[in-house]
Amino acid sequence: MTTNISESLNAVLKESRDLPVAALLDSIRQILQNWFYDRRKVACCMRTVLTSWAEGELRIQHQNSRNFTVNAINDVEFIVRLDCKSCTCCVWDLDEIPCAHALAVLRGRNMNTYSFVSKYFLSSTLISTYTGSVRPVGNHANWKSIGIENNILPPTFKRRAGRPRKQRILSIGEKKSHLRCSHCHRVGHNRRNCKFPPFLQ
Repeated sequence: MTTNISESLNAVLKESRDLPVAALLDSIRQILQNWFYDRRKVACCMRTVLTSWAEGELRIQHQNSRNFTVNAINDVEFIVRLDCKSCTCCVWDLDEIPCAHALAVLRGRNMNTYSFVSKYFLSSTLISTYTGSVRPVGNHANWKSIGIENNILPPTFKRRAGRPRKQRILSIGEKKSHLRCSHCHRVGHNRRNCKFPPFLQ
């Protein structure tokens, strides 16, 4: 399991995390507003049936499928099932884009390739994803207060001793990068406090 999405958002919100809650939410809103606008512009310019990434993947699979011959019943390693959109190589099952084996079968039967690609890769789906707009909410001083019977208090928080952690926690299998001196090319220190002779090639 990867944490790529959370890592990306953490990197984007690195400076905003120290802001008060209202300012943090406004910075998140501004980031989303920019993302939606940029992606909407890109999606509207697409003239292909699939997104540019999916078209590229399909093109690669088409290239790979040119050497294949299709036999109706045989001791072949890969079995393609068009009704389930599945192949025993599992590429089609995972990517939801027909693999090279499936494309060889589709070409032999003269069937439309695009009808066997997941709807999530269609350009129309991408456009509909970003049709909505993220709008500014205005100054929080002008927000109307809603009367709540029970006053909701923040959770009790006990501050830990020591300096607050700023660096992120490493994922499983991820190694910490070490300093490397540019003077002697050894690990564990930098050029300023280097006591070794210079590295000679």
